[in-house]
Amino acid sequence: MTAQDELGELYHAGYRRLVAQVYAFTTDLTEAQDAVQEAFARALARRHGLRDVDAPEAWLRTVAINVVRRRWRRRQLLDTILLRERPLTRMTAAAPEPDNTDLRAALAGIPSRYREVIVLHYLADLPLDEVADILEVPVGTVKSRLSRGREALRGLLDDVEAPPLEQVRVRAGRLRARRQAAQVGSVAAVLLVAVVGLLQPWRPGPSPYDAAASPAPSASPGAYQGAGITISAIPNPATAPDLPGLIDRFELDGQAGWLRTTCTAAETDCLPRFARTADGGRTWLVEADTGVALPAPATQPPLTRSWLARRPTVGGVWWAGGQAAGKAPALASSSDGGATWHLHELAGAAAGDLVTATVRGEDVVALTTRAGRITGVYAGSDLTRVSDGGGMRVEGEPVLLPDGRLMIAAESRFQLSTDLGAGFTAAPASLPTVGSLRATSGGYVALDLFRAGWVAVSTDGVTWRKLAIR
Repeated sequence: MTAQDELGELYHAGYRRLVAQVYAFTTDLTEAQDAVQEAFARALARRHGLRDVDAPEAWLRTVAINVVRRRWRRRQLLDTILLRERPLTRMTAAAPEPDNTDLRAALAGIPSRYREVIVLHYLADLPLDEVADILEVPVGTVKSRLSRGREALRGLLDDVEAPPLEQVRVRAGRLRARRQAAQVGSVAAVLLVAVVGLLQPWRPGPSPYDAAASPAPSASPGAYQGAGITISAIPNPATAPDLPGLIDRFELDGQAGWLRTTCTAAETDCLPRFARTADGGRTWLVEADTGVALPAPATQPPLTRSWLARRPTVGGVWWAGGQAAGKAPALASSSDGGATWHLHELAGAAAGDLVTATVRGEDVVALTTRAGRITGVYAGSDLTRVSDGGGMRVEGEPVLLPDGRLMIAAESRFQLSTDLGAGFTAAPASLPTVGSLRATSGGYVALDLFRAGWVAVSTDGVTWRKLAIR
């Protein structure tokens, strides 16, 4: 993994956390976000990234806070100059300090037991076990209080989202260009001093800044891109409806769709929600859950079913997966709408393994899993075992891309395989983290993007459209 890839991973994993810490320092959310992006841009502009830094996240936090301080000093200087000319109201606020923050008012509004763990863990950056030692409570209690404290503060920083990494790369390119220009300028100044007494009359030459390299333009600054995958961004995430819990069930077929949310045990005040869309997911209406009917075959397959295709193939074949008699993993297919079924045993699969699959055209690729980890990959007209999947922990269902690659969600990343699961490679860090992938009647859905509840849909698994809901 290159230094740039490592920084990309840190960007997606730590952006919101760093923004929260800098926000607590400056009280201006927009400035906090910009300062954190500037810190990442400076890191990307370094030749070896942050590989020579012992604590990369601490380095980024220090740089971001210093950016805020320098900007404040410049505003204070401008304020002083203007006040000399015109004794008007002072333009700049007091210097940002951690104890001078609007966050105090928000924290003051929640119970002290929640406030303590939030400040110690998120603002002081202490690990959970140290917080537990300080407060003399079990770690489990700290986790519970953090969860309830986050719920109490819902809305404070929920809209903070890392912009596409390419935007920060462009910013880093500008930093490198300025450095190159400064270096060229320094060399030109030295040469000028050396020859100024020799060449008379002196004539000005071209500006050294004319030779400064321009950063490479971003292919699509409004999207997240990598490994041939594109996920569009949404213009204003702050306006997106934020449903309680996490989106767990999702269906979209053309313009019509629906979703359901579920709540974790820690979310005591959370109620599951149901919402519908009639415009392809652009707007949603929360309403009572009266139940929905999904396309289904006429009869159920002779399996203890763990997976069913969302619709038949173009040729009219229904597919299902599960355990046949004796708990042997198998697929079942029906070409007559479910009136009769044909079993396809998955040779080499262990009794009790679960089955999931993906269908593209008339091609089927099936996975067997145990405790969430892949134990086998089956493909071809006779569903031959083609690999063991490398033991990857898969979340949701696989996706067979148009170019033959197999994509899964694992370890919070998009994982891609060019050899049907014999080996998987994590997608570049320029793509967001992902919770799980699932099929819909109209394609696929990626759930829990950024680990912040966002959703994206795709008809082919390659081009994704992020939806304004989470």
